Amino acid sequence: MRRQVETILKALLAASLAASLLGCAAARPPQRIQDAIHTANRYMPEYVAEANKALADAEHPDQERLRGMGDRLAAVMEALDQWASRQETERKEPKK
Repeated sequence: MRRQVETILKALLAASLAASLLGCAAARPPQRIQDAIHTANRYMPEYVAEANKALADAEHPDQERLRGMGDRLAAVMEALDQWASRQETERKEPKK
């Protein structure tokens, strides 16, 4: 009996995860979210460069780790910007 309940719970978890991922893949982000992503991405490389320079000047002991985090953050913002832009252009183009 316990094994059946465990199997059912695993199946429900997998189904709910799949449903939420499908919703995220098909949903277009609201315009205000798209605008925020575009704005953040526009300035992110400058922010990361300034932060990396400040870390180097201050000789911070964790500068390598923190520089990597900034670079990854900039990459994430660029990916979000591309996703939001792709969603925007897909909605404007007529489906064939």
